[in-house]
Amino acid sequence: SVMSDTKALNGLTPSRKRGGASNSTATNEYPIASGFATNIFSGDIVCNSGGNVVVLSVSTQKAIGVFQGCKYTANGEIKYSNYWPSGTSSDDAVAFVVDDPQATFIVQADASVTAGDIMSKNFSCTLGAGSTVTGRSGFGIEAASRTDTTGGMLRAISVLDEPGNDIDVSADRAFPKLEVRIVRHVDAYISADSSAN
Repeated sequence: SVMSDTKALNGLTPSRKRGGASNSTATNEYPIASGFATNIFSGDIVCNSGGNVVVLSVSTQKAIGVFQGCKYTANGEIKYSNYWPSGTSSDDAVAFVVDDPQATFIVQADASVTAGDIMSKNFSCTLGAGSTVTGRSGFGIEAASRTDTTGGMLRAISVLDEPGNDIDVSADRAFPKLEVRIVRHVDAYISADSSAN
């Protein structure tokens, strides 16, 4: 586990369901368009575009949830991967997505966050590139984007309780790991507007 005095953004990791229930790691399958020309990494926030999963590109999109890997057929062989390799040609590709709007996630901030931000501020995402070696996301919380308004993708709801992650300690709060919920989840919108934008 990386201490919070080190910046090592690695996306969103499922934590629990709001209300206290433990994380069941439940996912649902969503199609990925054959040839989709962007890597999607485990821990990336994903959206819908034309019925297919796409990776979040701006924090004003409506999220389906968090990508946890995929399955596709390539060269006659079924493959499971913790990331979608850009440009893969497959007519049966599906993404595994934690799509429960009540799910919470652990994610690291790209700069200092204070106790006053918790349960008070929304944040945009740092859309960092993931790793094709580990398959993990490079997403994080963009600390400078904090807002009191409805903008932003994520709401910080608590600080991860682990050694070296105390935001009351100056060194620890440099890049804290926070528990968040997705506030721009597609299921949070009452209208039928479920488009990616």
